[in-house]
Amino acid sequence: MAISSLGVGSGLALEDLVTQLVQAERRPKLEALQRRENDVSVSLSGYSKLKSGLSKVLESLEKLSDPDKMNSKAAIINGQSSTSVSSNEDEDGEASELNPYLSATVSRSAAEASYQISVESLAQGTKAKSAAFSSADEVISTTTGTLSLSTASGDNTFSVDVAAGATLQEIADAVNSSEQNYGVSASVINTGGSTPETRLVLSSNLTGQANELVVSNDNAELDSISTVATGASAGLSIAAEDQARDAKMIVDGIEVFSSTNTFTNAITGVELVAKQASPGDKQTVEVTTDKPGVKKNIEEFVDAYNKFVDQANTLTQVNVEGRSGPLVGDSMLRGLRAGLSNIVGGAVGSAPAGTNTLYGIGLSFDDDGKLTFSADGEAQLDKALDENFEGVSELFANTDGIGSRLEGYIEQYTQRGGLFESKEDVFESNKENITKERERFERYMENFEKNLREEYQGLDAMLAQMNQTMTALQGQLASLPGFGGNS
Repeated sequence: MAISSLGVGSGLALEDLVTQLVQAERRPKLEALQRRENDVSVSLSGYSKLKSGLSKVLESLEKLSDPDKMNSKAAIINGQSSTSVSSNEDEDGEASELNPYLSATVSRSAAEASYQISVESLAQGTKAKSAAFSSADEVISTTTGTLSLSTASGDNTFSVDVAAGATLQEIADAVNSSEQNYGVSASVINTGGSTPETRLVLSSNLTGQANELVVSNDNAELDSISTVATGASAGLSIAAEDQARDAKMIVDGIEVFSSTNTFTNAITGVELVAKQASPGDKQTVEVTTDKPGVKKNIEEFVDAYNKFVDQANTLTQVNVEGRSGPLVGDSMLRGLRAGLSNIVGGAVGSAPAGTNTLYGIGLSFDDDGKLTFSADGEAQLDKALDENFEGVSELFANTDGIGSRLEGYIEQYTQRGGLFESKEDVFESNKENITKERERFERYMENFEKNLREEYQGLDAMLAQMNQTMTALQGQLASLPGFGGNS
């Protein structure tokens, strides 16, 4: 007799029994695999956070470990940094620059000094205007010719071919579309009104007296749109106020000029940019070591280091309920933290006494291992920057300095192919192994269930056969005298 479902032949709940046995076999192993997978994922996430935190520490060391940047100079204009922005925002919500007249940037080679500077005038390019024409469609030349546009110095030049019968607008378009155009724009202006006039305006964006626009031709018919005539007279004129000119500043009573609004050679090591003319309005420009910038860099390092320590503490903490962070007891993290503490808390042999440790500039460790300024720590840092700026620089930027050593130490962990990546590779390998183990276990469970069903199908068939035999015996016995209801 074929049995379509377990228990049909015997009447026993064999299907439920097989299901329960399979679940009992599956549950402990799956729970163990899930716990292992969760542990690996949490550990991998923990290392990812550590790597991100250390990368930020590394970023904060970029300037502290660079001798050039640590010894950089700053330009202070009227008592405020020329590169700072005001805390007051304008109507558009954007920060306004502190000095509206000029800005200054300095190199490390600039001498520390103070200057009185006024912006007398800004550099400008040329604007040339023609006499009146009847319209933009007026024919300028009946024969072919060439219009040449150049600077007075001759350093820049380009030419435009003018066809016979070319109109004013066509010539303007040819100037604007020339691939050799060095910065001249042509506009046709229509005045309108009761007596309308049309004029050609050429504007050059090359500033400086040597870059005065010169327009010449090889056809006298083009004199009307040239500054230099081939025939009788030129029709393109440049008013005094429209002439190209240099920017002018007065530095400590000395006139200095630049063809652009940027002065690179007026003061050695200092680049000045004129932004707005204000004749006679003196601005005090002081070149000094960038103490505020260095202090800010140190504070950014302290902040990044402390955030990393907070992350490490969270990942290794054990609370009163017995639950612990995912990296409790992790040997690599323990070694990393010890190495960082040794460098940050150690002395720099090449730095002068007083600024050869972080303690010397007002920093110390709290109970959590984070850096903190003592009660008068910030004042101590300010004093060190004022009295021994080079010593503070050497504390961080010397080859054995804190910044330099930390960079090299951290890069062992964070760089491509570094210790963190190797550790992450191990975790990823563990995850793959768990996945393969889960697949093997599922195959085992399939066979386990199949074998159970085969065994219980045999039992079910045997019990069904026994039930049939018993029923037959009962029938035979019932037909005998003395059995059943017969007398």
